[in-house]
Amino acid sequence: MIDIFNILLNNRFFHAGNLPQSVSRRYVTYAALAGVVMGVLQFGEIIARKSLGASGLFITLMVMAMPVTSITSIWWARLLVGRDQRKFVLLFGSLAYLVLMSGLLLHTIEHLLTMYILFFLVNALIIPSENRIFQQHVPAKRTGRLFGMANGLRTATAALISAFAGWYMDIFEGGYRHLYFGVALVGFIALIHFASIPTGQIKGADTIPFNRRLLLEPLQKVIELLKRRGDFFRFEMAFMLYGIAFMMSLPAIPLYLVDDLQLSYSTIGLARGMTSQLVMIPVIPLLGRIFDRTTPHRLASVIFLMLSIFPLLLLSAGQFVGTMRMVMIYITFGYFGMVMSGVMILWSLSSLRFAGKEDAGVYHSVHVAATGIRGIFAPLLGYLIMSTMGKTTVLLASSVLWVLSSIFVVLMRYWDVRKGEFRSLRAQ
Repeated sequence: MIDIFNILLNNRFFHAGNLPQSVSRRYVTYAALAGVVMGVLQFGEIIARKSLGASGLFITLMVMAMPVTSITSIWWARLLVGRDQRKFVLLFGSLAYLVLMSGLLLHTIEHLLTMYILFFLVNALIIPSENRIFQQHVPAKRTGRLFGMANGLRTATAALISAFAGWYMDIFEGGYRHLYFGVALVGFIALIHFASIPTGQIKGADTIPFNRRLLLEPLQKVIELLKRRGDFFRFEMAFMLYGIAFMMSLPAIPLYLVDDLQLSYSTIGLARGMTSQLVMIPVIPLLGRIFDRTTPHRLASVIFLMLSIFPLLLLSAGQFVGTMRMVMIYITFGYFGMVMSGVMILWSLSSLRFAGKEDAGVYHSVHVAATGIRGIFAPLLGYLIMSTMGKTTVLLASSVLWVLSSIFVVLMRYWDVRKGEFRSLRAQ
């Protein structure tokens, strides 16, 4: 199989003439096609509840799949150092989409959960790979702009597919099986575009061999990095508090939409998928430009505070009936899309600012692995609160934690300055 990928990588498509322009074009194409996959994958917990009869605990396990597998990012990122990441992306990415294609035979919640675990396990490889591409091919002052444009297209395609997928699953019983198979085919095309972008070795970084060192050294490097960069560690602490709140809410939201509000696939697809993502299309590029002109701490403090309003809007929708309830649902998820645009920018690009000229993939792998750490306990904490005190309590608790995370990120930056352990985080 490696020989097949070597032949593919030697194809002219994988060797650009005008490299910077070609990289931008191929990354944008990849992002747009990846949005097709995202548009269907976001129905996972809804499919589990509405069509497969999953329990609240199984829904919690579903939402844990992505964050928990993210822990492996620190090993993926270290494995890629000094190597041609394209071969790894093609090999493991192909396996992930083959697993997704097995959705054509989906009949059990166990199969669905396995699909999501394996797919997001490979996604933990893709994320630091994206940061390497940005670091090596895109000037720092243009990262937010390119990221915004690419992800604007990603969310546009996701929005269209979400609306279509919701309608399709309402019309055709078991239609999700066809959708998983179809988007896997599109995913293969996206994968080829992404893998066609070359990355070089960062100066001073050494390739790690395939032995016991590969298992232990990444953990040691993470500890050394966090000790050496106190400002990065404190930013991750603030981001961790935001993430705990976010993941606590994840088991409650699909159950609230399906059980309490009794929404159909179509309505969920239009509101949670299409409406929120249509709002993201113009907002992501706008916030990308703002990110290019400010610092991660300033943007995070505002975004986290704004996010605290989302649970309140969602709960208020349950107080209405008929048309007014639907209006509130669309307003709520439109607002959510606007705020999550900022979260997406922060989550994807903040590590680049801290990394400077160091390997951004390693920094971002720590950021992604932190997602996995909170993913181990935060959704279960949300499920525990939901089981004992109800969905409303979980959502209100998330709102309070988002307010605290906004305050905390400001305090952490103030601590950086007081201790003299800070660097300029503006684009250079």
